Amino acid sequence: MFKKGLLLLIIATAIFMLDFILFNLLKFRNITLPDVVYANLFLLLLTILFFAVYKWLKKRKTKSPFTFLSLSFLKMILSLIFLFPVIFNNSDYSSSYIIHFFSLYFLYLFVEIIFLIKFSK
Repeated sequence: MFKKGLLLLIIATAIFMLDFILFNLLKFRNITLPDVVYANLFLLLLTILFFAVYKWLKKRKTKSPFTFLSLSFLKMILSLIFLFPVIFNNSDYSSSYIIHFFSLYFLYLFVEIIFLIKFSK
Protein backbone atom coordinates (compact mmCIF):
# COMPACT_ATOMS: atom_id res chain seq x y z
CA MET A 1 0.00 0.00 0.00
CA PHE A 2 2.84 2.39 0.86
CA LYS A 3 4.44 1.72 -2.52
CA LYS A 4 1.22 2.65 -4.37
CA GLY A 5 0.77 5.79 -2.30
CA LEU A 6 4.33 6.91 -2.90
CA LEU A 7 4.01 6.22 -6.63
CA LEU A 8 0.76 8.21 -6.75
CA LEU A 9 2.45 11.10 -4.94
CA ILE A 10 5.36 11.05 -7.38
CA ILE A 11 3.02 11.02 -10.38
CA ALA A 12 0.90 13.82 -8.90
CA THR A 13 4.04 15.87 -8.32
CA ALA A 14 5.10 15.26 -11.91
CA ILE A 15 1.66 16.33 -13.16
CA PHE A 16 1.82 19.47 -11.03
CA MET A 17 5.32 20.31 -12.25
CA LEU A 18 4.31 19.74 -15.88
CA ASP A 19 1.25 21.93 -15.38
CA PHE A 20 3.36 24.62 -13.70
CA ILE A 21 5.94 24.57 -16.51
CA LEU A 22 3.22 24.78 -19.16
CA PHE A 23 1.58 27.60 -17.21
CA ASN A 24 4.84 29.57 -17.23
CA LEU A 25 5.72 28.80 -20.86
CA LEU A 26 2.33 29.48 -22.40
CA LYS A 27 1.52 32.44 -20.14
CA PHE A 28 -2.19 31.78 -19.81
CA ARG A 29 -3.57 35.28 -19.62
CA ASN A 30 -6.61 34.49 -17.52
CA ILE A 31 -5.46 31.69 -15.24
CA THR A 32 -3.45 32.62 -12.18
CA LEU A 33 -0.92 30.50 -10.31
CA PRO A 34 -3.23 29.93 -7.31
CA ASP A 35 -5.85 28.59 -9.74
CA VAL A 36 -3.34 26.05 -11.01
CA VAL A 37 -2.42 25.01 -7.47
CA TYR A 38 -6.06 24.76 -6.30
CA ALA A 39 -7.09 22.66 -9.29
CA ASN A 40 -4.17 20.25 -8.83
CA LEU A 41 -4.71 19.92 -5.09
CA PHE A 42 -8.45 19.36 -5.49
CA LEU A 43 -7.93 16.68 -8.12
CA LEU A 44 -5.20 15.00 -6.08
CA LEU A 45 -7.50 14.89 -3.04
CA LEU A 46 -10.30 13.47 -5.21
CA THR A 47 -7.95 10.80 -6.51
CA ILE A 48 -6.82 9.85 -3.01
CA LEU A 49 -10.45 9.74 -1.88
CA PHE A 50 -11.29 7.59 -4.92
CA PHE A 51 -8.62 5.02 -4.04
CA ALA A 52 -9.58 5.01 -0.35
CA VAL A 53 -13.25 4.35 -1.12
CA TYR A 54 -12.34 1.81 -3.80
CA LYS A 55 -10.11 -0.07 -1.36
CA TRP A 56 -12.82 0.05 1.32
CA LEU A 57 -15.39 -1.34 -1.12
CA LYS A 58 -12.95 -4.03 -2.22
CA LYS A 59 -12.47 -5.10 1.41
CA ARG A 60 -16.23 -5.40 1.74
CA LYS A 61 -16.12 -7.88 -1.15
CA THR A 62 -17.98 -5.61 -3.54
CA LYS A 63 -17.19 -7.11 -6.95
CA SER A 64 -19.59 -5.03 -9.02
CA PRO A 65 -18.20 -3.75 -12.33
CA PHE A 66 -20.08 -0.53 -11.66
CA THR A 67 -17.90 0.38 -8.68
CA PHE A 68 -15.39 2.27 -10.80
CA LEU A 69 -18.16 3.85 -12.85
CA SER A 70 -20.10 5.04 -9.81
CA LEU A 71 -17.00 6.43 -8.12
CA SER A 72 -16.03 8.24 -11.33
CA PHE A 73 -19.53 9.69 -11.54
CA LEU A 74 -19.22 10.90 -7.94
CA LYS A 75 -15.87 12.50 -8.80
CA MET A 76 -17.44 14.30 -11.73
CA ILE A 77 -20.29 15.62 -9.58
CA LEU A 78 -17.80 16.88 -6.98
CA SER A 79 -15.77 18.51 -9.76
CA LEU A 80 -18.84 20.30 -11.08
CA ILE A 81 -19.60 21.53 -7.56
CA PHE A 82 -16.01 22.78 -7.32
CA LEU A 83 -16.40 24.56 -10.68
CA PHE A 84 -19.89 25.92 -9.96
CA PRO A 85 -18.75 29.51 -9.19
CA VAL A 86 -16.53 29.59 -12.29
CA ILE A 87 -19.16 28.13 -14.62
CA PHE A 88 -21.69 30.82 -13.79
CA ASN A 89 -19.18 33.65 -13.96
CA ASN A 90 -19.58 34.00 -17.77
CA SER A 91 -16.23 35.52 -18.66
CA ASP A 92 -13.23 34.66 -20.81
CA TYR A 93 -11.59 33.38 -17.66
CA SER A 94 -14.34 30.79 -17.19
CA SER A 95 -13.81 28.90 -20.43
CA SER A 96 -10.01 28.80 -20.19
CA TYR A 97 -10.12 27.68 -16.55
CA ILE A 98 -12.71 24.99 -17.25
CA ILE A 99 -10.65 23.64 -20.17
CA HIS A 100 -7.56 23.66 -17.96
CA PHE A 101 -9.40 21.92 -15.12
CA PHE A 102 -10.90 19.15 -17.22
CA SER A 103 -7.63 18.49 -19.03
CA LEU A 104 -6.14 17.85 -15.58
CA TYR A 105 -9.23 15.85 -14.59
CA PHE A 106 -8.81 13.47 -17.53
CA LEU A 107 -5.08 13.17 -16.85
CA TYR A 108 -5.80 12.11 -13.26
CA LEU A 109 -8.52 9.77 -14.53
CA PHE A 110 -5.97 8.17 -16.86
CA VAL A 111 -3.63 7.69 -13.88
CA GLU A 112 -6.44 6.04 -11.90
CA ILE A 113 -7.21 3.64 -14.72
CA ILE A 114 -3.54 2.70 -15.10
CA PHE A 115 -3.23 2.15 -11.34
CA LEU A 116 -6.33 -0.02 -11.22
CA ILE A 117 -5.19 -2.12 -14.16
CA LYS A 118 -1.63 -2.48 -12.90
CA PHE A 119 -2.39 -3.21 -9.23
CA SER A 120 -5.49 -5.34 -9.69
CA LYS A 121 -3.42 -8.35 -10.73
